[in-house]
Amino acid sequence: MHAAIRVVTALEQFKGLFEEQPQTRLSAADARKLCGLDQHICDQLLAALVDVRFLTKEADGVYRRRAVPFASDSSIYQ
Repeated sequence: MHAAIRVVTALEQFKGLFEEQPQTRLSAADARKLCGLDQHICDQLLAALVDVRFLTKEADGVYRRRAVPFASDSSIYQ
């Protein structure tokens, strides 16, 4: 159960960081240092955030927040 709490905490930490500072760019290694999770779990968490289109992974392996659509464009995401 403790591990699940750590994953949820890391998820909230990542989302908060990218919401507060949308220009943030993190490598997988930087993300692991930030969240304190092992490589496999941290990589899965980052992949999940990419899957739900919160983050994008660039060609150089760096993660950044996906651009938020303008209000007028939001209907395409509903």
